[in-house]
Formats: sequence, C-alpha cells, structure tokens
Amino acid sequence: MEVGTFLLMLALAYAAGVLWYDLLPGRLPERAWRVAAYPFLGIFAAEALLPKVYENDPTFGGIHLVAAAVGSLIAVVVDWIITGVRQPAVAAPEPKIEPRAA
Repeated sequence: MEVGTFLLMLALAYAAGVLWYDLLPGRLPERAWRVAAYPFLGIFAAEALLPKVYENDPTFGGIHLVAAAVGSLIAVVVDWIITGVRQPAVAAPEPKIEPRAA
C-alpha cells in the first residue's frame, strides 16, 4: 500500500465515520480518532473481501468506493451495537416543574 493510498483511506474513513455516526441514532464519539478507527477497519476488511464479489466497483486512488461505503457503514453499526451493549442509555425521569405563584 502506498502512502498516498493510506492517507486517502484515513481521510475517507474519518469522513465516512462522521457521516454514519451523525446519521445513525447515536452520538458522535468525543475523540476524533475513534470516529475514524472503526470505519478504517471496515474499509480495510471490505477492500479485502468485496472487490472479488463486486468486480465493477469504481476505484479512486486505489480504493473501491462501494466497498468503502459498505465496509464503513457495517463497522459503524457494529461499534454502535457494542457501545449500546457496554453502556446502555439510562432513562431518567423528567423533573417536575412547579408553577410559580405570582
């Protein structure tokens, strides 16, 4: 893998991570590298598996675009599920608002 392809894949992973984390019903992680980590692994796995299945995938800079989109989406969904299992959302009752006496 060339350095330019690696940097393009890193930038694509961060951009896809921001997109998918914002679209899914979850929160954007506070650390910027976590936003890019799971999509990067997803793109890496998809680059290894999907081009053999879908041969007409357009490429840019050596990266298959459909495989990158599918891989990053699956990786973000997996991270969303793992985060939900490890840190479930707690429903807190809303505080009562008492009317003020005038």
